[in-house]
Amino acid sequence: MRRRWLFARLGVVGVLLTAVLAPTPAQSISASLSAVDSPVWQTNASVQGLAVAAGKAYAGGRFTSVRPPGSPLGTNEVGQAYLAAFDAATGDLVTSFTPVLNGQVYAVAASPDGSRIFVGGDFTTVNGVTRNRIAAFDTATGALLPDWKPSVSYRVKTIAVAGGTVYFGGSFGLVNGQERLRLAAVSATAGTLLPWAPATDGDVYAVEAADDGSKVYAGGQFSTVNGTSQNTVSSLDPATGAVLPFPAASAVPPPNGTCTTRVKTIDASGDTVYFGNGGDGVGCFDGTWAADIATGVLKWKNQCLGATEAVKVVNGWLYKGSHAHDCAYNGAGGFPQGFGYRFLLTESLTDGSIGPWFPNTNAGAPTEVGPLAFASGGSDLWVGGDFTTTNGVGQQGLTRFTNTAPGAAPAKPAKLQPYSVKPGEVKIHFPTVVDNDDSTLTYRLLKGFSNTTIATWTATSTPWERPWLHYTDTAVTPGEVTNYRVEVTDGTTTVRGNYSDPITVAGTTATAYDELLKADGPQAFWRLGEASGTTTSVDASGQSNNGTYTGVTLGTAGAIAGNTAATTTSSGRMVGEKGFSMPQQFTVEAWVKQSSLRGGRIIGFGGSRTGNSSGGGDRMLYLRSNGAIIFGVNDGSQRTLTSTSGKNDSQWHHVVGTYDNGAMKLYVDGVLAGSQTVGTAALYYGWWRVGYDNISSWAGGGATQTGMVIDEAAVYPYALDAGQVQAHYDAR
Repeated sequence: MRRRWLFARLGVVGVLLTAVLAPTPAQSISASLSAVDSPVWQTNASVQGLAVAAGKAYAGGRFTSVRPPGSPLGTNEVGQAYLAAFDAATGDLVTSFTPVLNGQVYAVAASPDGSRIFVGGDFTTVNGVTRNRIAAFDTATGALLPDWKPSVSYRVKTIAVAGGTVYFGGSFGLVNGQERLRLAAVSATAGTLLPWAPATDGDVYAVEAADDGSKVYAGGQFSTVNGTSQNTVSSLDPATGAVLPFPAASAVPPPNGTCTTRVKTIDASGDTVYFGNGGDGVGCFDGTWAADIATGVLKWKNQCLGATEAVKVVNGWLYKGSHAHDCAYNGAGGFPQGFGYRFLLTESLTDGSIGPWFPNTNAGAPTEVGPLAFASGGSDLWVGGDFTTTNGVGQQGLTRFTNTAPGAAPAKPAKLQPYSVKPGEVKIHFPTVVDNDDSTLTYRLLKGFSNTTIATWTATSTPWERPWLHYTDTAVTPGEVTNYRVEVTDGTTTVRGNYSDPITVAGTTATAYDELLKADGPQAFWRLGEASGTTTSVDASGQSNNGTYTGVTLGTAGAIAGNTAATTTSSGRMVGEKGFSMPQQFTVEAWVKQSSLRGGRIIGFGGSRTGNSSGGGDRMLYLRSNGAIIFGVNDGSQRTLTSTSGKNDSQWHHVVGTYDNGAMKLYVDGVLAGSQTVGTAALYYGWWRVGYDNISSWAGGGATQTGMVIDEAAVYPYALDAGQVQAHYDAR
């Protein structure tokens, strides 16, 4: 089940407003592998097949040369085409293994005892002798096995070894001159053709045997096996090749006019077999799924979008290579569309939800996919593909991850911005950070140059979801000058942020509106007071989320003395520059003035930074033509709270909407106007917008926007309480 850490209250020294979470102790690597890649030689083109055996990692692919880590392409190259071996401990090239193949390799597999590796692909000769698309090598000597020479008529794409049998699949129709329609088996020792001959009507991309040898699984671009309907995946008898019952295959949707998906990778581990799919078509199934080997029943299904090319179980986690770009729905438990590509992920073996491991590669030519092949020696993960970088640093074709401690370090916490607006009180708000292999971290708030710990949190964050933590220090005296900083630890590595600027504790209650708001920790605060002709709206929160004006008139008299406001035209708006992932705790706030019978969108979230958001967005405040203020959140339906009418009376009104994981509240002029509990707010990546968005599909959302005056727009990463809302209203 996906865990989401929420804001709550806990009394410690001062007042702590945050999520104090399940007391799981932080550890240096909470996934089973470090997110820090270990040194390994590179290739000059894609790696498509991998296996680890006898202390070596064997890589096959399109490459024609290899080079040391850190060497740019074209430097320190060592010629070694299509197949190479690397020391499994050091990552160095094994210089004694120098096979010569005349075509690329797609598949590499090892015998159970590690004494042999089997390779398949497009080649027809190895070391100058005939080897039609499949060959075997001795791992001790590196020698080509002279008497192991099945002859395959076309490409071998995948190989699996179980006991004394080598199963393989691809695009071929003949093996040793006998019909074998894309699946075949030979003896692992002698290479003799076995009677196992399931026939598919399309190419086979993946083949795998259960650990107990009870079943063989095949996946690919086929619709029938042995003449029976089998939609891209089949469970087969390991001796006869007969199709076995496999109810979990229903996880793969059948092809239709807009979607065709196929199984591209399979890994069996213990009592479970795991599959990865890649689809063609918008929203087509690209995810992973797991089935019970004994019963064939589906265990779970993860529907991340972005084709899955490789899966591998390593020490209690399922590692996944893909170009995932949307994991925010249907049980995926991750980031939304628009956040970017995550080429490496890990998933829970229990339910397939995204786990705490966040390294990344890129994708390169010719396939533009990223990772294509995985292998493990038991406590590591070797990754091959078309990528050219790993964790943002040049590393082409091949990379690896081990369980070597301490793993990745937490990112450095931000410099704090404490505020004191009441006597004997300092408020502190800050975002959590990301550790790429431990999502649960411990934070300590340190006071003064003595670095005295005054508050401790345990909080969970990911690259796409970073909750904020909040603290009010009441153990201070008026006139005291102090400072603060935050340290974060994963249990092994501790990182401290910079000291805040010195803060003088207030002796009297502040009255400046902007100071009161900033003390409550906005994530963005656009005062909208720039001079006419300005195109940039400055973020006064200190979080560097400036905005861009479009079609807005500046310099209108504002709600707050000493600051002007913005007047919207028919489509005028201001959009923040920073994008955010599906906020589930937030507050939107603004002052608004509109004339009779007009309305429009005031402030909210949307999926477009420049044009109109789909559906007009959500998480928003808007004004109906009858003068009612509406707070709207889309949880799959358009949920709204509505105030009394008549607020388009050419007077200033303070409007606030808060949402805390389903709890919606609307405040108008400091007073609660409505509340309700709804579902999860829509999951997507978007931008906070002030002013226009096309919300005609929302109840009363078609009001004329022209002439709406908006001032002091703010967004917070948590739900303000009634006291804070009232204080903001009273501060005008």
